[in-house]
Amino acid sequence: MYQKRKKRKKIIISISAILLILIFSIAAISQHIKTLEEPNILGSYRGNDSSLSGQSVEAVRDFGAEAIIVPGAAVLSGNTPSPILKARLDAAFDLYSRGLAPKILLSGDGTGDYYDEISVMLEYMKEKGVPGDDVFCDYQGINTYQSMVRAKQVFGVNRAIVVTQSFHLPRAIYIGQNADMKTRGIATDQVGPKEIRQDNVQLIFREIMARNKDFFALKFKKIPKYNGETVDISGDGTLTHKKVDMP
Repeated sequence: MYQKRKKRKKIIISISAILLILIFSIAAISQHIKTLEEPNILGSYRGNDSSLSGQSVEAVRDFGAEAIIVPGAAVLSGNTPSPILKARLDAAFDLYSRGLAPKILLSGDGTGDYYDEISVMLEYMKEKGVPGDDVFCDYQGINTYQSMVRAKQVFGVNRAIVVTQSFHLPRAIYIGQNADMKTRGIATDQVGPKEIRQDNVQLIFREIMARNKDFFALKFKKIPKYNGETVDISGDGTLTHKKVDMP
């Protein structure tokens, strides 16, 4: 009986040690991405801010982005952007109207018949008065990895500013950089903790795991070369406004 208890105790200790190492590794990878890309965050919108500080504006201007990438997020009933998505779109519009980038690339999940982030995002930009030829749409940016990789491979973006919330931004920049696209970020934290659920354990855990997933995808899986039809980001964005026109 004593030997059985001793053996069981060793097994429990071994399993606990493995779990601790796994948890530490997951947390370390997540923190690595966050620390690595923090210097590439050029500024942020916070609280009721509707514009960037002068220093951030000059940093973005000096970077010379070809496009502002807006990753998709949830849309609400009535085809309105969620607070998270609205914050991203408002930031993109502010940067564009200041002349800090000539084009806007909307990239989200537009593949469904009844759920379409891109159409809502595009309509929002049109209502803001952004000329259609300056707005490009990627209906197949179904996740952050796809959005950033396709920005480079399909749209030929070499220098990009990505606008999204600070908890999500390091991963978006990290993917862009590893996809051979010089990428900088602007944090869109105009919405409060309640709206972005920053204190939600599920949200934080999901982002930590997503960082790990994309880290290993970029580390061990070569980014497939896109050989289909491409879109010139310096051209006419209206050619991408319909799903059927998208490669």
